[in-house]
Amino acid sequence: MKPLKLNISGVRGIVGQTITPELVVDFCCAFGTMIPPGPVLVGRDTRPSGPMLLEATTAALMSTGHEVMDLDICPTPIIQFLVKKYRASGAVSITAGHNKAEWNALNFINAQGTYLNEFQGTELLDLYHLGKFAFKKIKKSPALIHEVNSEEIYFSWLLSRLKVEEIKKSALKVVVDPCNGAGSGLVSRFLNYLGCEVIAVNDLGNGFFPHDPEPRPRNAGELAALVKATSAAVGFLLNSDVSRISLVTEEGETLSEEYTFPLIADYWLKRHPGPVITNLSTSRMIEDVAKKYGVKVSRTKVGQSAIIQAMFQENAVLGGEGSGSVAIKDFQPAFDAFLVMGLILERLATEEKNLSQFVRQLPRYYIVKDKVVCPSHRLHSLVAETRKLFPGAEINSLDGLRVEKKDLWIHIRASATEPLVRVIAEGSSASRVRQEVDRVVTFLNRLIG
Repeated sequence: MKPLKLNISGVRGIVGQTITPELVVDFCCAFGTMIPPGPVLVGRDTRPSGPMLLEATTAALMSTGHEVMDLDICPTPIIQFLVKKYRASGAVSITAGHNKAEWNALNFINAQGTYLNEFQGTELLDLYHLGKFAFKKIKKSPALIHEVNSEEIYFSWLLSRLKVEEIKKSALKVVVDPCNGAGSGLVSRFLNYLGCEVIAVNDLGNGFFPHDPEPRPRNAGELAALVKATSAAVGFLLNSDVSRISLVTEEGETLSEEYTFPLIADYWLKRHPGPVITNLSTSRMIEDVAKKYGVKVSRTKVGQSAIIQAMFQENAVLGGEGSGSVAIKDFQPAFDAFLVMGLILERLATEEKNLSQFVRQLPRYYIVKDKVVCPSHRLHSLVAETRKLFPGAEINSLDGLRVEKKDLWIHIRASATEPLVRVIAEGSSASRVRQEVDRVVTFLNRLIG
C-alpha cells in the first residue's frame, strides 16, 4: 500500500513512494495556473525531504510566470500571515505537520492567507488531473528572492496584540519541545520577547524527530520531566510546523491535546463572547465553556480549511480542533501555536493562577482515539458499513458518521491525511468509551480481513 492523500488543501504522502518531484511539479504547476499573477511564498519545515520538494515547487511556480519568495524553513502560520503582508497571490507550505518524518506534503494557501476553500481545492484538483498548465515567461528579475528573518515581521505584529508587559512582569519559566521542526530556535526567540526564561529540548531544527511530531501526551514524556524538575510554569509540545500544540502543567501532567482549545476559549470568550466553530471529533468541553458565556457552538468537518471557512460564514470569534489547533478572528484566519503560547502565558500572568487550576475548572471527560489502517480506496465504504452497528440511531453524516448516545458520542471517519479510519469517542465512563471504540475497531478489522 502506497499512501497518497489528496484533499482540497493539498497533497501528502510518503516521500519516494507517492510524493515524488514529478508529482510536486505537476501540482505546483496546477496551483501556479490557478492563482492570479503575482508573487508566491514558499516555505518548509525541517524534514530531510524539504529542500528537494522546495526546489521542485519553486521551479514549477516560476514556469507558470510567478516570482517566488523563498522563506526556507518557516512555520506555516507565519507563512499564512506573510501572504497578506506581502500581498502575494498565494503560498505553498511544505510540511506534513503531525505525520512522521518519512511523510511530506504540499499545503496550498490562497491570497487571503487561508488554506484553499472547497471551490478552490476542487479547481486545483481538476487542473492537476487535466494536466493543462499555463506556462508563461517570468516578467520580474530576479524571479527568485530569498527572504531572510521575515519571521520578525510576524513577531512584531503578534507581540503588539498581546499583553507583553504583564507577561514580562511574571517572569515565567517555560519548557518547549519543537521536535526539531520549523519552530526550532524561533519559539525560544518568541518566548524571550515575552520575558520568559526558556528551557528548550529537541531544538536543533535538523528534521530528525526524537518522537512523532504530533503534540499528544505519549510524546511529552521528556518535556513533562523537565517541567517538573525545573519548576517551570508550563510546557509546550509542538508539531513540525507550529500549527498544533499541547500543554504540560506545572505539576508535570501531560494534558491531552483536547485541552488546548477549551483553555484558550475559556480565556478569550470572557472578553470577546461570540460564536465558536469546532469539528465533529472535538471534546464536548468546548460546549461547556461556550455555555458558560452564553454563546453558540457549530460543528463542521475536520480540517483547518473547514474550520476557517465556517468561521467566516458564522462570523465566529474563534475556531479550533481537538488536535491542539486554535484560530482567533482578531488575529489571523489560521491555526497558530505561537498565538496559543502567547495567550496561555497572558492568562497565567493576568489571572495569577497555575495552569492546573485552569484545567480543574473544566469538566473531566474520557476520550479515546483509535485508528484502523486500510487501503485508501476502501476508506469511505468501510466507514459507511459501520452504520450497521447503530440501528435506529440518529447519525450526523457531514464527515463520516457521528453518533450521539445518552452516555457518549462516537465519530468514525476517513482520515484526510493518512490511509486510516479514525475512531474517536468521549463520555463520562472510561470503560464504557473504550468498550464502544473497541466494538467499532473490531468490526472494521473483521471487514478488512
